[in-house]
Amino acid sequence: MSSLAILRDRSLRNTLLGIAIPIALQNLITYMTGMMDTIMLGQLGEVELSGASLANQFGTIYMVLTFGVASGANVLLSQYWGKGDTCSIRSILSVAYRVTLILSVLFTAAGALFPQAIMSCFTPDPEVIAAGSRYLAIVCFSYTLNGLTNVMLMTLRSVGTVGISILVYITSFFANTSLNWILIFGKLGAPAMGMAGAAVATVAARAIELAVAGIYVFRFEGKIRYTLRDFLHYDRSFRRDFAVNVTPVMLNELAWSLGNSMVLVVMGRMGRDFVTANSITNITTQMASVFIIGLSNATSVVVGNSIGAGETQRTKDLAKAIMVVGAVFGAMVAGVILLLRGPVIGMYNVPEATKLLTHQVMASAAVVTLFQALSFIGLMGILRGGGDNRFVLFCEAFFLWGIAIPAGFAAGLYLGWTPPVVYLILRSDEIIKICVALPRIWSGRWVRDVTR
Repeated sequence: MSSLAILRDRSLRNTLLGIAIPIALQNLITYMTGMMDTIMLGQLGEVELSGASLANQFGTIYMVLTFGVASGANVLLSQYWGKGDTCSIRSILSVAYRVTLILSVLFTAAGALFPQAIMSCFTPDPEVIAAGSRYLAIVCFSYTLNGLTNVMLMTLRSVGTVGISILVYITSFFANTSLNWILIFGKLGAPAMGMAGAAVATVAARAIELAVAGIYVFRFEGKIRYTLRDFLHYDRSFRRDFAVNVTPVMLNELAWSLGNSMVLVVMGRMGRDFVTANSITNITTQMASVFIIGLSNATSVVVGNSIGAGETQRTKDLAKAIMVVGAVFGAMVAGVILLLRGPVIGMYNVPEATKLLTHQVMASAAVVTLFQALSFIGLMGILRGGGDNRFVLFCEAFFLWGIAIPAGFAAGLYLGWTPPVVYLILRSDEIIKICVALPRIWSGRWVRDVTR
């Protein structure tokens, strides 16, 4: 069967789409929630929007670490699911939940105790630091809630259970948006709390998310059948397997998140208008890329299941076919971003100069997105799903920290180049790493069975 012909397999197509579409919808809802946050905070002014954007970057570091926990665990979980071993899956989940709880305590304590110090790392603007600190000191209490929910929902993907995510995030969207409107602007008799209201709304929405996800996992989920007893008593021998396979993914995500923080450091020192333009651009590119991210997640699951079932050649053919599909969708997403620039920017209450800058930055983002789509599918979907985590770590860390960030610092802070060009340089790692990864994907040397 040729590489592209494998996609004629109806069962395979149904599996891919059955995972990709719900994840895409889940991500779309999540990004719409973020978009509503930025629109409402944008009504308060540029200082508040920039402060919340930079404060959330600290939370993003935590979230990508928990994403690394879940993604790394999924490499093991999907392959064990391919073998039908649910006992091992429950033990791996117990380790994942424990690691997530430890991370959440550390990040919550840091955000609550040192908000100003954290904000000062991102920007020298005293107004933005003050606004962001007020927001961070409250919103950090959502970290534990959000981390546990994400690990619950993401690890369910390894066994093909994705529909519950849509229910969780739809509920969160309406709760977060409604509470934002009430608490930010003082509606329905509530006090107008401004940024503090947005933070309180986020914590409340995350609590609702965890409640819905937890009820499903412990009462209704029928494939893994995870219980509290599994959390308290599990096979501790899996801690080593978890460490070996998940640590490279966590380091990968940490390097990526810290790298993105350094990207914001450059932007923050080039002006609050660049930070605002980047915030609006990120929401737009994320929303436009939801199906690419869903396809990447679905690819990781299907690749892992296929390897676990011992179908090596079929796995290689599948990888090549999906890369071709990813290139087509990447081009489509880039076009959508260019088309959406005007309408999206028009929704924000920011100065005209900032709107013009955002329009230019979005053009740079459209170029990056084409390569980022291939990167998502190739590295996060195929190579990570195939257990090739060390190669992915090298690509993610080296090209970001070794090339993109140093070049961006030089271009933005020393050479004085324009923000759209600096943005393109700061994101250039997306272009480089997929060019390096493509030969490895085509070689098939990434297929690894990481189960016992």
